[in-house]
Parts: sequence; C-alpha cells; structure tokens
Amino acid sequence: MIVQEYGRMLDTSEWSPIIDELLQGQHFVITTHENSDGDGLGSEVALATVLQALGKQVRIVNPTEVPPNYLFLKKLYPITLFDNKSEEAIQELSLCDVVILLDANLRDRMGKLWPHVGFSKELGALKILCIDHHLEPEDFADVMVCESFASSTGELVYGLVYALQERLSRELFTPEVAEALYVSVMTDTGSFRFPKTTPYVYKLAGDLVSKGADPSEIYDRIYNSLTAPALKLLGAALSAITILDDGDISWLFISQDMLKATGSKLFDTDLIIRYLLSVPSVRIAVLMVEMQDGRTKASFRSRGDIYVNQLAKKYGGGGHMNAAGCLFQFSSDRAQKVLLDDVREFLKNYSEKSLS
Repeated sequence: MIVQEYGRMLDTSEWSPIIDELLQGQHFVITTHENSDGDGLGSEVALATVLQALGKQVRIVNPTEVPPNYLFLKKLYPITLFDNKSEEAIQELSLCDVVILLDANLRDRMGKLWPHVGFSKELGALKILCIDHHLEPEDFADVMVCESFASSTGELVYGLVYALQERLSRELFTPEVAEALYVSVMTDTGSFRFPKTTPYVYKLAGDLVSKGADPSEIYDRIYNSLTAPALKLLGAALSAITILDDGDISWLFISQDMLKATGSKLFDTDLIIRYLLSVPSVRIAVLMVEMQDGRTKASFRSRGDIYVNQLAKKYGGGGHMNAAGCLFQFSSDRAQKVLLDDVREFLKNYSEKSLS
C-alpha cells in the first residue's frame, strides 16, 4: 500500500504494482462508491477508456444510479447500474478477473456490489485494485494506491495514464479521457478553489484542456443543469437551514416527505451542502438526509484544520479533513439528536485543544 503525506506526482516505479495488474488482467469491472460524484465517475470513464484502448474487456458497474448532471459521461463510456436482480451485472462480476474501486478506500463503499466481489475474492480468482485519495484506508485490496495529498482521484488516474504511456511507449490520452479527468479534478476541487488546489493541479488542468477538455462546456453541463425537482428541493432546503451555537454550526435535515413533495431524489441533495458553509461564522456544516430504508445519511463540511473525517469515522464513515460523511443505521430522529450532541462536543474539544 502506498500512502503519502505530501503533494507530488508518483513516478512510474510507484505505479508499477498497479500497472502490472492492469497489463496482466483481461476482464475488468470498474466501480466507485455509492451516490457517485464527478470524481468517481470521471475517473471510471477515463480509466475504462484507456484500458479498452489496450484491448481489455471493461465494464463500469456502479452501486447507485448516475446523477442527472453527470449523464453526459455515459456517452463517453457506458455505465451499468448494479441490481441484485440484474443477471447481466452479476455475471460481469462473476466473470471478471480484476475489480478496480476508484474514489473510495473502504470496501463497504461498494454497497450492493461488495457481497459479490467479496465472494469472488474468497474463491481466489479475483484481484481487487483500489485508487483513492481519502484518509485512513482500509486494507482490503490486493494493490492499493491511496494518496491523501491528492486533490482528487482524477489527479491520481491522470498520473497513472502518464505512467502507462511511459511503460508502453504509446499515446493513451484522447479528448474523451481528458474530458473525463477534467470532470474529476474540477468537481473535487470545488472548481479549483479548495485547499488542495496546488500549482500542479492548475498545470494538470491546463494539460487536459490542451488535450481536448472544454472547461466552459463541462462546467455548464454539471452546474447549470438543475432539474425542476432539484430546484424546488433547493428552495425548500434553504428555508429550512438552521444556524446554531452563535453561528458555529449550520444544520439541515431533509426528510423523505420533503423529497417526495418536491419530486426530487437523493442525488439532488448533493449540491445543497455548499450553502451550509456560506455563512462566514460557521465552522461545521451538517446535512442529514433521511433514506428510503429509514437510515440517515450525514455529510459534513468544515473550515480550517477541523478534521470532520474523525467525526464521520465514529459512525463508520470517513472522507477528507474538511469534507466527510457517514451513514447512520438507525432512525432519523435518533440520528439528529445523537449527532448534534456529538458535533457540539467535537467543536468544544477542538476549541480546547486550540487554546492549549
């Protein structure tokens, strides 16, 4: 497992364990975490396109559907939604010799796919590769590259493609690969404004533009394509935001009733959390969403050196220092009470440590 603490581009030798498996494997399934985002989806499409160009059989199979504002990526490479009743998807998982998990470093993030992947792994006929940039990886993959310094998984896949090019002495970047990777990097850097947007990231983005990515068109497709239900949900959500504890905490709970009333879906909540951190005094923003099965999804954002991934970890989640999430296995009423108490205690402990 390769884990780095500082920013740099991996060299070809560091990518060699991954490259060896990519060149030896023949039938690949690429997947990402539940409730996929631009980084996971863009990385999948880019890597699948490259492997297909190398003559490999590649399918992208995801545990949850693609959000509407990322559907254009399916035109670059097909993405299959996994369903326990889908014989095609189950067959793909049973026949492949390599599964690649992108943008997640915990096996449970595969959701419904993991039981099938885990079973094939136990039979000894399957290799699992993982490429990610989140903190505190779980040791479940045969080969894992988890670089917490990276701005995005797309940044890492970009380096991997260059390493493959060097190994094979052939050009692998195409306009489609460049577009997919630009989606990854742009979205996970918050349009190049988050702390991990290093000078290298700007150079990377410029290189992708030179290879065919269109920044204006990509931004417009992702951020200017809200559906009517999503817009209705945003309006309802903004009016329900609560600011607590003298402005330290912003809080929003979205119920199933709110989703049904606006005709929106779970992925429509993803763009809302940015508004929770828009008040300058807020140090931690919390978005909770009631799931159809009664569980509660929680997303956290923070300012400065407040490690909200530690808060998420308490409930089996994880993520970045300033952006993390988890899934509560109990009712939303209980989850809201428990989490609010924990957030307050978490901030109190952080403040005490800062003063000591």
